[in-house]
Amino acid sequence: MQLRGSECSLTLNGNIIKGWQWGIQGPKVLLVHGWNGRGLQLNRFIDPLLNAGYQVVCFDAPAHGQTSGQATHLLEISDVIQTICEQQGPFHAAIAHSFGVACLSAAIHNGASIPTIISISSPGGLSKLIQRYCAYMKIPNCAEQRLLERLERRVGKTLWKTFADNYPLNENAYRSLVIHDKEDQLVDWHESEQLASCWPNAELILTEGLGHRRILLDPFTVSTVVSFIDTAITCDPLDNKTDL
Repeated sequence: MQLRGSECSLTLNGNIIKGWQWGIQGPKVLLVHGWNGRGLQLNRFIDPLLNAGYQVVCFDAPAHGQTSGQATHLLEISDVIQTICEQQGPFHAAIAHSFGVACLSAAIHNGASIPTIISISSPGGLSKLIQRYCAYMKIPNCAEQRLLERLERRVGKTLWKTFADNYPLNENAYRSLVIHDKEDQLVDWHESEQLASCWPNAELILTEGLGHRRILLDPFTVSTVVSFIDTAITCDPLDNKTDL
């Protein structure tokens, strides 16, 4: 990376959330990693975004990377994203990978304003996530049902119903790009296809031979995302690249 990131950590619920920022002027882009990931997992996007005139912010979610903690969940990571938007924003775009897409969508649903969203390798709704986990762990159907009921109580029936089958966006996000690899062994690309069908002004791009994580290293993916943000920003309400 051409510049060393400056630390921009924040404190939320007594926990220090590690964060970093690159660039000193231009529209801001937020990077959101997935489960078992870390902010710099999306580092291939940083230099191209800086060269295109953007600032970049990333963070390690609770219990991930350099952020302490033993466990976390969608609502906690969503709160982190909302707090970052409040303290570091405004953000013109966000690039999210895998489970990070769900967390980003929840943050937008709860008020975070990010007009351009890029989803990479996103799983389907929360119910699909649980089904896949239970199948992988060979958990019996009766136990799976109890787990679903427990999670519904944890997040609340309204939010669970909203995110059970998809990750809807609202008027705070009006342009989206959905990318998925056809050879992803962790998440079926059809789940991103369904996501794109529900998101506003969504464009779906399918790659081949990259899998679930290598797609983040792919030059075509990176250049496509940066070009999409460039195009989207011309119709963004925050539509000029001045100091923010």
